[in-house]
Amino acid sequence: MNVVVKKTDDFKGVLKVAQSSKRYFETGFGQLKKDIQNHFLFGAYLNDTVIGFVTYKENSKDVIEISWLAVSPEYRNKGFGSQLVLDSLEQLKSSYKICEVKTLAETYKDPGYAKTRNFYKKLGFISLEIIHPYPGWDKDSPCQILVKFIQ
Repeated sequence: MNVVVKKTDDFKGVLKVAQSSKRYFETGFGQLKKDIQNHFLFGAYLNDTVIGFVTYKENSKDVIEISWLAVSPEYRNKGFGSQLVLDSLEQLKSSYKICEVKTLAETYKDPGYAKTRNFYKKLGFISLEIIHPYPGWDKDSPCQILVKFIQ
């Protein structure tokens, strides 16, 4: 399957993917709807259909942050999420030096988030720090910040 990753404004297609993954976004789904319109939005396209998306927000002139990432359930664990992140970062690397992502820290034992951290580590992200409590997060949810140099 040949997947193409490109900037997009296909909000309807992206929301369809997000809806299929809504349980992962829990209370953040309303924010996701806003962010896909205000952050850099990339879609992974199989033919003309969005099968995954990633959004980035600019934290500074040198740093972007992955704010949302999802792949439709039937396309997970096939390398499309990795391709989506790596291809979109390739398109952003002329403008930014570092990409960061925040996730639930390894100090909180959760198999799902362990897979998430392993996914990012496989792509070359390294752990920068764990912040607990993290402002705006639940007091029982330690935040792990992972970073990747993209230039």
